[in-house]
Amino acid sequence: MKNIKRIISVACALSVVAAFAACGKEETPVETSFVDITPTPIPVETTTTPTTTIPVYSGPLPSSDIAVTWGETVLDSPVIMYAAVSEGEFLRVRKGPSTEYDIVGTLTRNQQVQIVAVTDSSWYKTSDGFYISATYLTQAPS
Repeated sequence: MKNIKRIISVACALSVVAAFAACGKEETPVETSFVDITPTPIPVETTTTPTTTIPVYSGPLPSSDIAVTWGETVLDSPVIMYAAVSEGEFLRVRKGPSTEYDIVGTLTRNQQVQIVAVTDSSWYKTSDGFYISATYLTQAPS
């Protein structure tokens, strides 16, 4: 067993010496051919997305100047409803019960609004006298 350890030690020592000797040698240059790797610009199309600033409804708003020409059912008592829109989206509050009427403000997700009437076209009238589509209001926060 002692002989095997001695042989292994001598072999390791010789390999270390050979490695150091190889480091000191000068190598002859190798002929190589180079490929032109000059970068070529790649055309990139960029687009810009227009940004829109939407005012957030913070009520109360000025009184409506639109004459009521549609059917409305007044509720027995006001009801609190919540804006059911995705995070970062806004629910438009309008002067009348249709998307054809001007926007007077917006509600953010789960923002409360007091409802006093419902129209025959499924829009809710707020306590401020403006309208919000029933599609986007819920009775509990989402």
